[in-house]
Amino acid sequence: MKSRSISVDQSCQTHDFFDLRRDDILGRFSIRYDNILYDCLMNPPSSENEKKSLFVIFSGSRNIKDPVPVFKRWSYYPFCDGYVLSIADPMLTIHKNLNLGWYYGSKDVSFLEQIASIIQKVQSLLEIENKDTYLFGSSGGGYASVHLSCYLNDTTHIALNPQISIKDYKHVGRLQKTVGISLEDKDPLRRNETMDIICENISTNRFFIIQNVDDKEHCTKQLFPLMKKMNVDELSFGLNRINKNMLVWIYDLIGGHSAQGDQLTFSYIIYMAERMASENFEISDFDNFVFRNISCLMKERERYKYAYKKKAKAGKD
Repeated sequence: MKSRSISVDQSCQTHDFFDLRRDDILGRFSIRYDNILYDCLMNPPSSENEKKSLFVIFSGSRNIKDPVPVFKRWSYYPFCDGYVLSIADPMLTIHKNLNLGWYYGSKDVSFLEQIASIIQKVQSLLEIENKDTYLFGSSGGGYASVHLSCYLNDTTHIALNPQISIKDYKHVGRLQKTVGISLEDKDPLRRNETMDIICENISTNRFFIIQNVDDKEHCTKQLFPLMKKMNVDELSFGLNRINKNMLVWIYDLIGGHSAQGDQLTFSYIIYMAERMASENFEISDFDNFVFRNISCLMKERERYKYAYKKKAKAGKD
């Protein structure tokens, strides 16, 4: 339950995007799209009787010494009642010096645009509708999740402590130097217009953003500018319904950006995301009660772990 990522050897079947078949997309596989290799891991539903849904999980940063490809949060698949497709960031395979690549691509090619085509292809092969497709990522993976609303309609985009405007993130310099770009320049592929893209697609897509208020940089430079753009002046602890297609869950956990919860937290995120995709969705008083208490439970668990480690260290001393 504690494992949050998996490194998988590159020895697997590689399939051309245009020749992809349903039998090809199970377990560990790779898809070649215009000479770019997309490493994938597909976990099927535990039962054929489960609702036919597709959950796509994106990775954020890695330790620079970690082997690639890396599939973050792959172990969360038992909490999704459907197919779970993890897509590794090819930027980390192509550029060994990067620990975070945002699925960016090159100056002229957007890997996110190609990934959107891959998702649509997988949907077609599995006969899964857009309304039953959920995209999830944290940090840089959260950017990928929400940005893909540029290419997909009637899908649900879930982001945990995401970078929304990557040019405003303090660690973006290595990407610019590696790819040979400036994010201050106009990008015809709109990879630095994600806030505008969210606002443009809020009527056709669903967004669920989860943010730790202890992560002050991402609050002030990422979430709050988006809320200002959407004319939202205040957010409350717990669930906030921004409009019929956007939820923001505010929690408070010591540890800043890295304090992102675990599988328990993820199970509630998926529960609410599926509720959002249902017809006539409304937040009840009980929903608010549950999510405020889950936030408090997360905080108490972290406090207990901190106290336990401190006591164990004192015992050794």
